[in-house]
Amino acid sequence: MTDQIQDIQIIETTAGRDEMIIAAAEALLEAAGTNPAQKGDAVNAISTMLFELNNPAKAESFASYFAKKYKVTKKSFTDQIKLLVDFAKLAAPKHKARTFSEDGTEEDTSRDKGWYESDNCYFFHVKDGPPLRGSNFIIKPLFHIYSKTDNKRLVEITNRFGYSKIMAIPSKNFISVEQFQAYVFNEGAFIFNAGKAQYIKVLEHIANDFPRCNEIHTLGWQREGFYAFANGIWNGRWQPVDTYGITEHKENHYFSPAFSKVYDDVREDDDEYENDRFFVWNPSPISFGEWTRLMITVYGDNAITAIAFAIATTFRELIYSKFKIFPHLFLFGEKQSGKSQLAWSLSNLFFHNMPAFNLNSGTQVGFFRRLSRVKNAIVWLDEYGNEIDPKRFQALKAAYDGIGHEKGKMTQDNRTMITKINGSCCISSQWLPTLDDNALHTRSCLLTILKQKYNAHQTKQLDILKGHEEKGISSLVGDILQFRGAIDESYGPTFSSIMDKMKVDLIKENLPFDERLVRNFTCLLAPVKVILNAENPLKLNFTYEQLYNLCKANIAEMAKQISQSESISHFWKTVEYLLDDGKIQDKVDLKVATVNSVIITEKNETELSVPFPEPQKLLFIRLSRVHPLYMERHRQQTGKTGIDMVSIMHYFKSHKAFVGHVPRVRFDTSVSTAYAFKYGPGFLDVNLERMTKDTFVPEPVPDVNSKPPAPAQIIIDLETEPPF
Repeated sequence: MTDQIQDIQIIETTAGRDEMIIAAAEALLEAAGTNPAQKGDAVNAISTMLFELNNPAKAESFASYFAKKYKVTKKSFTDQIKLLVDFAKLAAPKHKARTFSEDGTEEDTSRDKGWYESDNCYFFHVKDGPPLRGSNFIIKPLFHIYSKTDNKRLVEITNRFGYSKIMAIPSKNFISVEQFQAYVFNEGAFIFNAGKAQYIKVLEHIANDFPRCNEIHTLGWQREGFYAFANGIWNGRWQPVDTYGITEHKENHYFSPAFSKVYDDVREDDDEYENDRFFVWNPSPISFGEWTRLMITVYGDNAITAIAFAIATTFRELIYSKFKIFPHLFLFGEKQSGKSQLAWSLSNLFFHNMPAFNLNSGTQVGFFRRLSRVKNAIVWLDEYGNEIDPKRFQALKAAYDGIGHEKGKMTQDNRTMITKINGSCCISSQWLPTLDDNALHTRSCLLTILKQKYNAHQTKQLDILKGHEEKGISSLVGDILQFRGAIDESYGPTFSSIMDKMKVDLIKENLPFDERLVRNFTCLLAPVKVILNAENPLKLNFTYEQLYNLCKANIAEMAKQISQSESISHFWKTVEYLLDDGKIQDKVDLKVATVNSVIITEKNETELSVPFPEPQKLLFIRLSRVHPLYMERHRQQTGKTGIDMVSIMHYFKSHKAFVGHVPRVRFDTSVSTAYAFKYGPGFLDVNLERMTKDTFVPEPVPDVNSKPPAPAQIIIDLETEPPF
């Protein structure tokens, strides 16, 4: 009874197979059009399918139909089929599976299985008559590539004519014979013409022969303890992938599709792993020390900070896990200043000549995929401008905090999918990132690239460096990774000690700084200090002290740039304009005076006296009168709304010059409340003092033989009545 059911299933499968052959043949001939070469290839492929029917009458009928519809001679089909028949006779297939027992006697186990292999085909036993050939190919199981979302089996399929194809077939396509046949037929002349029961028997036999393997979806550092390139892994030594794209680490298998034979014949315009092929291990022709020497010779002091950024990037996920931030490297300079060349050199440490992502033209999906595809590698983002798309700008800000792109899944529940930030950002631009109150500026380590002329020696060294990069230098990443254990152990305490010392030194030298900027540069300093203090340090061609001093200078310079460009600075510049334009008046809306102490109002409305160690010059401003005029002028000048009252008060309170809210100040026209600021260089560096004709006194010509008189100083105590 079972054999009868199987025979019926084989007959039922035949009708679907005929439809598939007709559809495939028509598609081939229509695609060939009038091209004689393509039409010949199509005829050969269709003839193979007709030959596989094992039904001469049906093959002749199909040949007549195709010849008439597509203006091809019927003889071209029949001649090719005859050649295939003759070849099959010469092959002399054996219709018996031969196996041998331990004592050397031949035994037949195919009856128990119901099938056997011969001449790269599956033959199935039927109730009466000789075995039926149920396919023109056999399946060799290779690996089960396990994944919750992209589960597949790697197989090698070989047909009776010796043509082989390695395929990564989705596991769900193995469920039914129809889905499996459709998939393999897309890849070549592979036909399974037996029924479902026969197919299941073969599948059951090979199902246990797929060793489990994990696909590397994110390149770079892996939690299992190795660094994955597209063409192999580094786990203390280099291990390339095999022909299938498989490599092994601690008895586990890993699959890298970009360098698997599965995708050998994929066209460039249909290659989903094109970008992965840039992230490859190449044996560097130079040592790490020689690379740093060339970098510093060509790019000067900027190269020192850039090298520190590359080293920190190699341990990015470690640093991020401790502090939940990782700074960007921002390369700022005019056209042809060399910023792109420096960015190329940094990118080429990890990638092999991969172009930058253009922030103005790349899509949002492409942006996040570029940042998520490789863990602990530099991602070069080019052409930043302050007119950048707001969503792209917010994404750059969020990348500093490791916040990626979150989107909902097309499911009935509340599940979401997150595209993580795994790489560090190297941003190049002709513009300082002043947008949104310097939000990106404070999230970056800025390097200003000045335009310069290279001398003959530098030009030669640049050519040498670029020549090495062209060959590939990514194996140098392995030199950095050797210190991962030391970084993991010592990074935290090293970071804390450096940050504390940096703030003390900046205060001692009276240099401006921002807490976030200090943290950003300390992220780069700590790994370098750990590596240089190791037993066998890397040769960097610079000292830790050199890097420390460069970072300290950069922190001060960036803090100065930020203070000059932030919105609060624009507010004071607007106030200065309004004063000159007569919209606000000196000693009516604001005044400057030198005092010994001042009374301020605290949050609970209590009054507190604030004394100063030395007489202090203060600015008193009536914000309730000045702020509306500022808003009006800002809108006229920029077309945008200025800082609202609540926000500007928040900015004031965090400003180093802010003293507090003074309940009583005598102006020329009234006694009013005002806000007080320390006035002068180092505090509120804005010119709001004006002289009138009545008060102007020309300075006398000094006598060169006499000592200059001590400057007059008016001291006013606001605690006495009446002060003004």
